[in-house]
Amino acid sequence: MTEATVATSRAWLPYFSCPSKSQRLAEAEGRILSALGIKYLARLIQIPFKNTEISTVTVNCEQPTPKTKYPIVLIHGFGAGVALWGSAIKRLAQFQTVHAFDLPGFGRSSRPKFSTDPETAETEMIDSIEQWRDKMNLEKMNLVGHSFGGYLATSYALKYPGRVENLVLADPWGFNEMDPELMPKLTNRQKSIFWVIQQFNPLAVLRLAGSYGPSLMKRLRPDLALKYSEDVYDYIYLANSKNPTGEVVFKCLSENLGWAKQPMSKRFHDLDNTVPVTFIHGERSWIDWKITRTMFGELDHVESHVMDSAGHHVYADDADKFAELVIGSLKERTTKPAEPTVIVAEDDVVTPL
Repeated sequence: MTEATVATSRAWLPYFSCPSKSQRLAEAEGRILSALGIKYLARLIQIPFKNTEISTVTVNCEQPTPKTKYPIVLIHGFGAGVALWGSAIKRLAQFQTVHAFDLPGFGRSSRPKFSTDPETAETEMIDSIEQWRDKMNLEKMNLVGHSFGGYLATSYALKYPGRVENLVLADPWGFNEMDPELMPKLTNRQKSIFWVIQQFNPLAVLRLAGSYGPSLMKRLRPDLALKYSEDVYDYIYLANSKNPTGEVVFKCLSENLGWAKQPMSKRFHDLDNTVPVTFIHGERSWIDWKITRTMFGELDHVESHVMDSAGHHVYADDADKFAELVIGSLKERTTKPAEPTVIVAEDDVVTPL
């Protein structure tokens, strides 16, 4: 191999030699995954929707014969990214190949502009997932979604059931309807405060903090360093410091303090009952698992588990138990092969990373 020599010079002002936020985000992601001893392939997968590039991490199965026929695909929650799945990826990859990707508008993926109409925005997001699946040449997926990712994974399964071998919902957001008695109980002052909050994107304060963002995250969530490393604060800040088009979608789909405008409680029963579904909740989570168990627990194709060792982030609070439940839930469907999906490319402007 020929060694090349590159001439370098010191910048007059250190600021101009600093790496970009995209570079720093990639480096933080790499440090988190590498610290866990994960050997992975990172790439950008371009899809037709506005030429969006989807940041994707793949970890091949450690066993010569995977436990299941189809790969596990992870969809992160609001404000998160692929690196936060790290401990779960390491354990799941012992049994099957794992793909994790940053949703459009989040993490290292492109920031396409979505529709401001809730129904259209949700369709654009789940069709982006389908286009990603097509580009990855995946016939079917064992789809695992956390929080907001669980909501989108369910929406995807409703539209593309033939592409989902199993649906695993890790403490999913957007299933329960808002308690109609909640708003009347609020004082006028509380209603005014919440009205002001709702005028901004959810993570606007983090971006306004600028370079103090990681320090702010550390003060708010000191527990994250115990689950990952100090790099997690840089990662979360940088993953949410760019144009927040994914946040805009979340805000578009939610209302009244973060409740879903179109909760899955009204749509879940339309899901093809040949798709096995497993709910994995955290006992200490702010999401009420008792409601989803009451609504769907008697359906033959639905299982429900509650991890007493976990809060909302079930995959990080107890990665061993989470992986055990995910792998144990994977079942082989006996349905006819899915018909191919025709994906039409759009002639839109490229959105840079």
